[in-house]
This record gives sequence, C-alpha cells and structure tokens, in this order.
Amino acid sequence: MQILLVEDNPGDARLLREALEEVRGNDFELVHVERFEEALRSLAEKSFDLILLDLSLPDRQGLDMIASIRGEAPGVPVVVLTGLDDEESSLKALRQGAQDYLVKGQVDGKLLARAMRYAIERKRAEEEIQRHLQRITALREINLAMTSTLDLRAVLNVLMEKIDVLLNSPSILVWLLDRGSGVWKRAACWNLDEEEWKGRKLKGLPPLVHEAIESKAPVVARNVQTDPRTLDAEFYRRHGMVSYLGVPLIAKGEVLGVAAFLTKEERELTEDEIEFLSTLAGQAAIAIQNAQLYEQTKKQAVELEKASKMQADFAAMIAHDLRSPLMSVMSVAVMMEDGLFGPVNEEQKKWLQKIEAGSHNLVDLVSDFLDLSKLEAGHIDLLREEIDLKQLIENALENYLLLSKDKNISLTCRIDPSLPRVHADPRRLGQVLSNLLSNAIKFTGEGGKIEVTACPEDQGGVKVQVMDTGVGIPAREIGSLFAKYRQTASGKNSQQKGTGLGLVICKMIVEAHGGRIWAEGEDGKGSTFSFILPLWANPHL
Repeated sequence: MQILLVEDNPGDARLLREALEEVRGNDFELVHVERFEEALRSLAEKSFDLILLDLSLPDRQGLDMIASIRGEAPGVPVVVLTGLDDEESSLKALRQGAQDYLVKGQVDGKLLARAMRYAIERKRAEEEIQRHLQRITALREINLAMTSTLDLRAVLNVLMEKIDVLLNSPSILVWLLDRGSGVWKRAACWNLDEEEWKGRKLKGLPPLVHEAIESKAPVVARNVQTDPRTLDAEFYRRHGMVSYLGVPLIAKGEVLGVAAFLTKEERELTEDEIEFLSTLAGQAAIAIQNAQLYEQTKKQAVELEKASKMQADFAAMIAHDLRSPLMSVMSVAVMMEDGLFGPVNEEQKKWLQKIEAGSHNLVDLVSDFLDLSKLEAGHIDLLREEIDLKQLIENALENYLLLSKDKNISLTCRIDPSLPRVHADPRRLGQVLSNLLSNAIKFTGEGGKIEVTACPEDQGGVKVQVMDTGVGIPAREIGSLFAKYRQTASGKNSQQKGTGLGLVICKMIVEAHGGRIWAEGEDGKGSTFSFILPLWANPHL
C-alpha cells in the first residue's frame, strides 16, 4: 500500500515509520516529503493509496491544504496527522474532505494502520456511492433526452453522446435490424469515421454481433484484434481499438440491434459496468423502438394520403362521368313532356315528371359526390373576394321563398347593421347557406319558422346562424352530424331523402376559409346551425 507522508519534522516522520514497521502484517510503503510543493509533485508523478498530511508545513499551512491535495489527487483519501488537538479543527478538516483527523502522540502504529485502512475503505465506499449517483443521474438524463424526440438518428446521437462522457470517450458502433428487409445494418457510430465504417465490405454479420443477438446477452472480447470471432481485425488494429463489449438492444423481448463499446486500451470490464451498460441499452432500445414505430407511422400516413387522393380522384372521375348521361335523361324527359316529340297524355306526363324528378335527384347526388371528392383531394379552389355577406344571405333566402311558402314556413333574416365585409368565395359560401336552408326547410313542419342571423363575432370575424323550429336533433347524434354518409334519425325517416353529404361539404368549405361550424338542438325543439368566418383569409390555409 503506497502511502505519501507529508511531514516537515524528520523525527516525527521516523517515529511514524518505525511504528508502522512494528505492525503485524505490515504492507505499507511510506514515501516521505517535507514540503507541500514536493507533495504536489509526487502526486503528479506517482499513484498513492493514501496521504498522511501535517497541516503546518514551511511552505503552506491550514485546512485549505486539504482542498489543494484533493484537487491534485481527487481519488486519494487524506488523513490529517497533526499536533493540534482541537475538536473544531477536526470537524472543519472532515468537512474539507479529510477521511480522518489524528493527533500525534495519541495513536500507536496499530491504531494508525487501522485508521489508514478504514480511510481507504471509506473513500472507496464514497466513490462507489458517487458512481452510482452519477449513473442514476445519467440514466435519468438519457431517458429524458431520448424520450424528448422520436427521430431515430437523434435518439442514437443522444445515447452515444452520453456514453462518451460516462466511459471516457470509447468508440461506439450501433447495428439495427431493418424491419422492412429483415437485414441487419450499420446504423451509427461514435468517435469513428462513419463513412469508412459503413463503407467497408463484410462477408456477413460479424460473429460478435451475431452472438449478442442470438444469446440476448452481453458479449465480451478482451482484445478484439486477436479474438478469433473478429471478422475484420485489421480495421480494429488500424484504429487502435482493443477491448470490446457488445450489448443487445432489447425491447419487449425482441432484439432490435446491438451496441458495441470499444476502448483504446486492453481492459476487463467489471460486472457492475456491464450491468450498467445493459441497463442503458434497455432504455435506448425502448426509445429506438418508439422512434422506429413513429417512422413507420409517418410512412403509413404518407401511403394513406396517397391512397386517399387516388380514391378521391377516382370518385371525382366517376361522378363527372355519371352526371353527363343523367343530364341527358333529364333533358329528354323535359322535351318529351313539352311535346317536342309528339303529343303526350296526362298519364305519360306524370311518369315523365317522375323521370325528371328522379334524374334531378341523381344529378344532385352526383354533384355532392363530385364536390366532396374535390374537397377531400384538396382541389377546392377558393376564389376569394371582398363580399357583402348581407346581400349573399338575402339572395340565398330568395331562392327558397317559394319552397317555404309551399309548407307555410316563415323564412326571415336578421342582419346586424354593423356587419363587416368578409374576404371569401361567394359561390362556396352560397353553397353552405343553400345546404343549411335546404335542411332547415326539409325538417321543419307546416307553419314552422326559420330565421337566419348574422353579426360581428367577438374575436374579429362574423357569425352566421340558421335557426329552425323543426324536428330538432337528438343529443346523442349531434357529434356525428358532420360525418360522411351519416344522417339523424329524423333524416332517415324524412320523406325527402338525401346523401348525408351536405353538412360534410359545409364543414369542409367553412374550414377551408379558416372558420368553424357546429350544431345545437334538442329532439323535437328545433335546431341551430352556426358558423364563424374570419374577416380575411389566413395565408397559411
């Protein structure tokens, strides 16, 4: 055991040496210096297991010597050996980092030897506790860092960066399984030229990596340059990499990859170090799995978007091709009814009118599908202009006056005089108002009331409402009103059937303007449909 004695009194130094030599089983080797500067030089040149320090030297005195010694050799325990028997000084020395405080003349060789051994053991215990705390802190920091991102490369970089600090700059190699091809690939490396590592040709998966995958356990090679399992020893020799530890990256029992740690010197990792790196690899594996699932989800989202666009384009093509022949059927029925191809009797007119009405309903249905497919495919072109919303509402009401009179429905509007102009597509907004008014008339009985209101909205937009005294909406069905092909119970029972697309189209048009739409109502007590529009177009929409 190498002991550095810092003592300016030769007599005291000789007595200490003699006392230690008398101790049974003596295994101490004492190096004696008389000055503080000599002590610092000795610590820089040689490793010691313990320092016996006198606090009164020719070139330095006081408790701050302890801090200086610890700064030069932080891992070496310090035992103060002084002639000053003072309780307060002893406590201060311990607070400065000394392991013990002994008074000359009060300890014999046996007690001194025991105190030194205890000091060394306490220091080791402190360092072990400190290492555990550092590792716990590192695990927490790595966990926070890796769970803060779902980017695979960022996860790997965080893992390697933290290990670089903890293990004093090792080289790190990461192999990952490509789920798509089922091939093991070189994913990332640290303290090594990545292009060179990935670019070298290998005859197959390195046996050390394969062993870690198959065994699902850490694999150690004390010297990777001479180990028979090494696939490319020359590569490791060229880069000065010696000892190897391969740790499998396991998440939910599945091996996702292998992280290999290589040191520049030959060394045998302790079980504690291997266990720590395995724990670290387990955390990394979960983060890697999450990142891979996220990447897979992004790819699936892109594929779904492509499929959705193709479906919408196909629907638009079919709808467009259906509308032309339907318009022809409707036109022929009208011409026949008007007698352009010869006289028709009343019975024939009745059937021709049914053909015309059915064709008209089909044209409306196809038009809804065409609109919906355009909106879903993102093909809606809003031709925005500054419009007078009051005029637009009055025009929409005028189109439904005759239909409302047939059912004796009161159709009115109430427009706030301070209603501002909006920057919007008048045709598309007209379509929204038409759909809402058509629904209101459809579900409002004889003698009912429908009112349209418009006013400025508190947050700088306009709010439009269509209120009716019709059959209302059951509370359980309000949430699904704006879903495709969904109708309320009243809608299904109505004599005027629809596609269930009108409200979906309204929602898409309003949201394309940067607004929002919603419905309120109670079963049997009427309903209110409201939408809010911003005054000006949002350039990000």
